[in-house]
Amino acid sequence: MTALNDAAVLATETELPMDIVGWSVLALGLLVTIAWMAYFYR
Repeated sequence: MTALNDAAVLATETELPMDIVGWSVLALGLLVTIAWMAYFYR
């Protein structure tokens, strides 16, 4: 969960639009989950 915390800290520091940040975090989380599942179930 540290990646999500880092993304949240970056979002608050850079003051990006929240919708862009939200979608970026969502996409990042999906990529990490898919990569983890692909690695785990290979």
